[in-house]
Amino acid sequence: MLLAKLTVGLLTGSLGMISEAVHTGLDLVASGFALAAVRTARKPADHEHPYGHGRAENLASFGEGVILLVAAIAIAYEGVRRLLGAPVEVDPALYAIALMAGTILLEIGRATVLLRSARRWSSPALAAGAQNRMADVLSSAGVLAGLIGVRLGFAWADVAAALLVALLIFRSAGLLVYRSGDILIDRAPSGIEEDLRSTIAGVPGVRRVGAVRVRRSGGRMLGDARVYARPTLSVEGAQRLSEEALAAVRAAHPDLELSLVVESQSEEDNLVERVHATAAAQDAIRDLHNVTVEKESNGSLHLSMHAKLPAGMTLDEATVAADDLEQRLRREFPGVSRVDVHLEPLEPELVRGTDVTVAREGLAGEIRRLVEAHPEVRRCLDVELSERSGGLVAHVVAEMAGQVTLEHAHEVETQIEDRLRQALPELTEVVARVAP
Repeated sequence: MLLAKLTVGLLTGSLGMISEAVHTGLDLVASGFALAAVRTARKPADHEHPYGHGRAENLASFGEGVILLVAAIAIAYEGVRRLLGAPVEVDPALYAIALMAGTILLEIGRATVLLRSARRWSSPALAAGAQNRMADVLSSAGVLAGLIGVRLGFAWADVAAALLVALLIFRSAGLLVYRSGDILIDRAPSGIEEDLRSTIAGVPGVRRVGAVRVRRSGGRMLGDARVYARPTLSVEGAQRLSEEALAAVRAAHPDLELSLVVESQSEEDNLVERVHATAAAQDAIRDLHNVTVEKESNGSLHLSMHAKLPAGMTLDEATVAADDLEQRLRREFPGVSRVDVHLEPLEPELVRGTDVTVAREGLAGEIRRLVEAHPEVRRCLDVELSERSGGLVAHVVAEMAGQVTLEHAHEVETQIEDRLRQALPELTEVVARVAP
């Protein structure tokens, strides 16, 4: 096409045809850029390019736009020079008209293929090529109209066609440079931040969505976001929350690769939660439970809790940790009058035991009878006796109404445990659980 347009342009003296030849030559260079960019963009991420190579397509589109801008300016300059200077004779030969008509049909086919491919692979470089081909269709149509106009006796029609080509190229190139430049300077896609916030905020467990950043890289979007959840959430719980939020984002935006950071956020009026959050900042405290915040008659607060520390710590070391926790709590709650920390050793990772339920069937039956004697227990669902370190541990599951509160269910569990310990002193430990 380049050779055909250039040859016909020189033979006929048509500036419109020569400008089309220049345009086609630049298209050839731009297509080379696009080919290299698409190949580069498909390479996987590596040590030097941890975010992948997608920006190569955006860079190619930007370069293509700059080249086309230069071409448009050059064509416009020559058109104005011919328009203001001595007229140039143009031969509107039929073969030139036929060439431009054939070019229009060919460019429509190329634009269609490129546009479909760009949509299929989300490729900015192919999309830029499709946009450029559509500009070629319009500019070729303008040159064709100019040749026909000269043939009809309008000598200025060829120069007007060249100026039209320059204008179309300039507009197309300007859009390419603007859009590609936006991506290269990390402008966020319009509306994506608000949509992401709404999607993530709808995930159960997310209290607040913090900073959200999104940028384009080739046909993909890359982003990161911060979400805030309750401070008592375990590491596993935070991981699960993160997976659920990312799944919701993938469903709404399949082309977005998002990194998510989960941070804690205490509710100001939830005092127990704030106690847990304060303790979580101290490495020595491995677990905190039985937290009670008591408001005294004078308005001051009395905090009490059970804290578990590594079993190998000395009492001196554990006391230092408890004192540190107390100081942190007093800073968090200026109105605290007293802090009581009950120290407990962290459980061993593994305890060896033996199931002796069958061997002690008589004792298991007595346990069932005592459990079912409780007025709120419907029946005893399960009893297991475990011999552990010379002691005997009873594990009991009792059925009761499912409509009661968890607080009341815990009271029943405690009552069952106390009843069994008093009636059966041979039990060194009782673990009771109620179920609906």
